[in-house]
Parts: sequence; C-alpha cells; structure tokens
Amino acid sequence: MEATMLTLTHIADTHLGHRQYGLKQREDDMVSTTRAALQEMVGERDTDAILLPGDLFHSRDLRPKVLDQVEQELSRVPDDVPVLVSRGNHDENLTPREVTWLNYLHRRGHIVFLKADLEADSETARFEPYNPEDPGDHAGFYDIEVAEFDGPVRVFGLQWRGARTGQALQQVAHGIQATNAEHGEPAATVLLAHFGMEDEVPTLGGTVTHAELRDVKEHVDYLALGHIHKRYDAAGWIYNPGSPEAHNTREGHHDWEHGYHSVALTTTEDEAETAVEYEVDHHPTKRRPYCRVEFDVTEYDSPSELEAGFQDHVRGEQSRIDEYCRKEEFTAQGDPRAPIIDLRFSGTLQFSRGDFRTDELAEWAKEECSALYVQVNTGIRTADVQQLISEIDEDEVFQDGRLNTAALEHRVFETIAKESIYDKQAEDVAEVLGNAHQMAQAEEAIEDIRDSVSSARRDLFPELADDVVLDIDEDPFSDTDTDGEESGDGGASGEADDEAEVMQQ
Repeated sequence: MEATMLTLTHIADTHLGHRQYGLKQREDDMVSTTRAALQEMVGERDTDAILLPGDLFHSRDLRPKVLDQVEQELSRVPDDVPVLVSRGNHDENLTPREVTWLNYLHRRGHIVFLKADLEADSETARFEPYNPEDPGDHAGFYDIEVAEFDGPVRVFGLQWRGARTGQALQQVAHGIQATNAEHGEPAATVLLAHFGMEDEVPTLGGTVTHAELRDVKEHVDYLALGHIHKRYDAAGWIYNPGSPEAHNTREGHHDWEHGYHSVALTTTEDEAETAVEYEVDHHPTKRRPYCRVEFDVTEYDSPSELEAGFQDHVRGEQSRIDEYCRKEEFTAQGDPRAPIIDLRFSGTLQFSRGDFRTDELAEWAKEECSALYVQVNTGIRTADVQQLISEIDEDEVFQDGRLNTAALEHRVFETIAKESIYDKQAEDVAEVLGNAHQMAQAEEAIEDIRDSVSSARRDLFPELADDVVLDIDEDPFSDTDTDGEESGDGGASGEADDEAEVMQQ
C-alpha cells in the first residue's frame, strides 16, 4: 500500500482588528498570533492550502492599518498555497454590502472567497468554479489538483446564515451533488461553514444539529467549521479548531483549547479502488494567557480588612500564575507574555457596595502580577439586597395574584445603584437599566441598546462621559452564564458580563 500526502490547514475566527478592552496591544496580538500560525503552516507543516471558515475580521468596518497588516501577512503566503475563506458573521452580517473587504482581497489575489448562491434556487445552491483568469468577486468552489488522486480535493464555501442555516444546508447538499454531476466527482470534498453545533456545545448558542447535517454528510468528507471559539470534533467528520486567541474570559479558561488543525490526506489502494483518507492533528497557537483569580469577600467586615485579605490572596496565587504563563504557547522569544487576569469576586459583601472599590483592587493586582489587563467580574451579593428580597412588599410586586416583574426589577436595580458610585441618582439609573433590559428582551439591535445607555449616561453623568468605554458586542442581559468584556475605568475593571458574545461569535 502506497500513500501520497496532501496537507491542508484549518484555522478560523482570527478576528483581525479586534481591539479587545480598547487596548492596542490586544489588536496587535490578533495579528501576531495569526502571523505565527501562518508561518508554522507554510514552514513546519508545509501546507498545500489554508482553510478559513469565517471571521477573518472582527468587524466589516476596518481601519486602514488593519487592512494593510492583513495584506502584508497574506502576501507572505506562497502563491501556490491558496487561502480559501468563507464569510462569518463578523466579516459581514445577513444584509451584506455590495462590495466587502473579502471581495476586495479576493480580487487582489490574496484569498479565494468562497460562497454559495442561495438566491437563484430555493432548493439547490449554485456553486461557480474558481477561475484564476477571471476570479470575479467570489467563487463557489475551488479544486485542489493532486496527481496521485483519482480526482481533485474540492472545497466549497457556505457563508454565515444565522437562523437560516438549516435551510441553507439543505440547499448546499443538493448544490454539491449537482456541482459534482456537472464538473466530475472529486476524490474528497471539504465544506467551509460558520455555525455552532448544538449537540456539541449546547450552552454556546449552537443552532445546527447532527440531524440537520444528514444530507450534507452524504457529500462532504470534512466539515471545516468556525464560529465557536472552542476546539471540538464530532462524528469523525466535523472539526472546529478554536480561535487562535481568546476573546473573553471564559474562552481564556484552561479547558478551552485554541489553535488550528493540520489535515493530512493520503491514498489507500486495494484491488477494488483507490480511496482518500485523512488524519487530523491539532496545534495550539502562540497567544496571550488568561489567568483566573477568585476571591470570596464574605469574611471581611470592612474595606480595609478586605483589601489586606485580597492582597495576601493574590500574592499567594503569584507562583501559580507565573508557572502557567511559562507554558510554551504563552511565550514570545522564550519570555512569558504579560497575562490578562480574570478577577472574580464572589460571596456576600458585609459593607456598602459603594465602599467596595474594585477598580483600586484591580489596579493593585495588575501591578503585582505584571498583567496586561485585569477584567473584573463581580458575582457578589450584599446584605441590603438580600434584605430587599426577604422584606419586599408583596402588594408592590404582585397585582391580581400575578408577579409584576417590572416593579420587582426596578426595586432591585435601584437598590444596586444605591450601593454604587451612582447612588445620588439611583432612581434614574434604575430606569436606564430597566429600559435597556426591555430593549434586550424585545431583541432590539445591540447598537440601539448601546446608544440608549450611552446617551442616558452622558445626560446623567456628563463629568464621566469620557472615562468609560463600552465594548458590548452582544446581549448583556442574556440568560447564559456570562463573562465580562466591558472596559471600565481605562483598563482596570468592567463589571458588566457579556459572554453572550460567544452566542454569536
């Protein structure tokens, strides 16, 4: 039995241009991590093609510097190694512009932009072949010719479809079958797509089940996924490598694997036929480390006692943090990268929330741990909030035997605001929070919610308007277990949770 090798590399969700926490260094991290991965692929892995199923960019509105960096990195990939890209939800939403940056890079020859024509026929997607002489704005599929194989390795692309993914997959299954009938059967078939698998990562907003992929499986050997930033493999043909960089604190946790796949295709021959098989290996990317520090506030009766206890606790964690940051994937030129600290407060606070200065504690931890950034997540309760729950007036929150959730919500928001730096205008702050919550429940656009909160904040606190940067990417009122991504006071704290970003990576 003789084997012939073809190597593909599968990377996803590079999110180039993401200035996480408002930090230029994090934007640079996205580029440097992708650069290092591409260098490994082309050099050490000797790849024949690169697969990137979505979210090459973090936003469809690119700064010129980001586009320039991307073109520089892609120009370093040899001309005989195609970079095959499909569209993710961050590259472009469901109402795409006439020309996108993916179209631009395709025209320039930096990538081959693959997408399905889903509009011409409601039952069958159309896939146009890539023509290097006349590439157009995009292609539907790309054939990688391998002399030793009985046919090409054919790569198709399906763009982000959101809630319409199920219908699109049926069109794709019919479209691949029709394409192969017209252009000849391939030796192996790859599909690039951008969605989550509900059965594999049920808490992260996946919308596709294995049942919905049944028809696609008949025609596809390797499903190259992006969208969920955690590595997972499923059913022997579905692969998601995880994003090269973590994009929130939950993704940075040690049980989330990040990196890319190398896919080695071989031929096996017997008397009956020649078959193509593949073997998949995962490779971690060189990236910024996240380190979690958890601190229970319950036993401390005053701010000074809590501060002293907190400092002792962080010093005790220092050796663990140092050891973790020295792992190979977190080093640059042999030196550990400055970590991002995921600082989590829990328990019951025994004094006023207004005296609980998380920003000062975070700034101290940043210096002590030589961290790039400290992301604060507060899951604490206070005695006053607990008392509110126990003593709440039933006549106020129950009307005709039914729970008046708006009244209850307002009381809770007002109590929380009174224990914060906003205590002098607690009533107004509670109204802003309640309005934002109602907008989120009505599934209004996150941009509209952000604008509403920002406008109210400028009106209520004009002296603070330039101090806080909101970085809300998704629904801050999601019912999921969340992790914060809001920037607080210039890099030390942000107490709003937004891991719902994972829901629509």
